[in-house]
Amino acid sequence: MNTIRIEQKTCPVCGMDASASGLTAEHLGVVHHFCSETCRENFLKRPRLYRGSIAGAISARAVIKRRRFALAEALDEEQRRSVAEVLKGLMGVHKVEVGATEVFIEYNLMEIQAIQIEGALAKAGATLAGGWTERLRRRWVRYTEENELDNLAAGEGACCNKPPAKG
Repeated sequence: MNTIRIEQKTCPVCGMDASASGLTAEHLGVVHHFCSETCRENFLKRPRLYRGSIAGAISARAVIKRRRFALAEALDEEQRRSVAEVLKGLMGVHKVEVGATEVFIEYNLMEIQAIQIEGALAKAGATLAGGWTERLRRRWVRYTEENELDNLAAGEGACCNKPPAKG
């Protein structure tokens, strides 16, 4: 039996042309190309969110988040510029304000999550505040973002409308 291999050259997460990036993943017989590793990670976590009828309804709107990340140490002017450049280069980031001891960022949750921003901050040389309240707040943000994305991927039907089959 012959199988049909379909390739999608636009990034299913952000819609950009991804044919030159070399980042791919196969899902349900379709080879998807991605513009960045972040988009590839997001797709592989929740492919249903970016494919099919759910994807069409969701991609029409952005899920904008505004967050504050407290830093452990004050940044000098050069470090602030460097951190701002790194964050502005991420997919889905709309606004970045880097202060001496905190970073304010606005981003589209459909394209990037807080945990990925935390990783970018670490790569840029910014150390996040390590107090228990800040760690708890960051974990709470990650938890709520995961829940929101999982709920978006689940679709419209309520679970009580689909009782389990008796057998």
